[in-house]
Amino acid sequence: MVLKSTTNERTEKKLLSLQLRKRRKIIVAAFALLALLAMIYLFNSLNRNTHQFKEALNLKQDKLAKYHQKVLEKKAVERELLSLQTTFKQVETALLSGKTPSLAAAEIQEIVSKITNATGAQIMTIRILQHDQSGQDMYLAIPVEITIRSTIRQLAQLLYKLDSSAKLLRITKLGIKSRARRARRAKYGRGASSVNLVTTLTVEGFVKGMDT
Repeated sequence: MVLKSTTNERTEKKLLSLQLRKRRKIIVAAFALLALLAMIYLFNSLNRNTHQFKEALNLKQDKLAKYHQKVLEKKAVERELLSLQTTFKQVETALLSGKTPSLAAAEIQEIVSKITNATGAQIMTIRILQHDQSGQDMYLAIPVEITIRSTIRQLAQLLYKLDSSAKLLRITKLGIKSRARRARRAKYGRGASSVNLVTTLTVEGFVKGMDT
């Protein structure tokens, strides 16, 4: 009986040992599976987060590029505006300083008289013309009609000086009548001749739009 009991105890111990080993293997396998699932989850999560980060980064880079482009465009517009303002200032320095059309016309007469005298030509008549009062332009044109007597050279010099005047002047009408005459031999040389011109021209200067 003692031998049989001992045998049974050994058998039970072996069965218990096998069961413990089996349970350990199951537990180890379960932990391994959980670890694998956890790694897969972490990998997917990391991959998803990385993708979202890249998308957010690309979006911010696109916004930054657009903002940078707008800044460049703004700077270009500001440079253009500054250039226009500088141009306007330069133009306005060439405007007539008269505060009324009559004063502006008198200023044109004074400028033309000085230039005509400098060239040796002679002013015959000066007539202030009616300026256009219907327009809504920023600048108002003041016309003055002038008739002068001159030679061809004097007329060329006068036109050049008017064009290069510090004030902005333009010639809108020009009519020329000529009459050949024999020049003095002492002044022009033997057999020389000159042309006496009578020129009527309309000269316009500009002022800022004003109440007339």
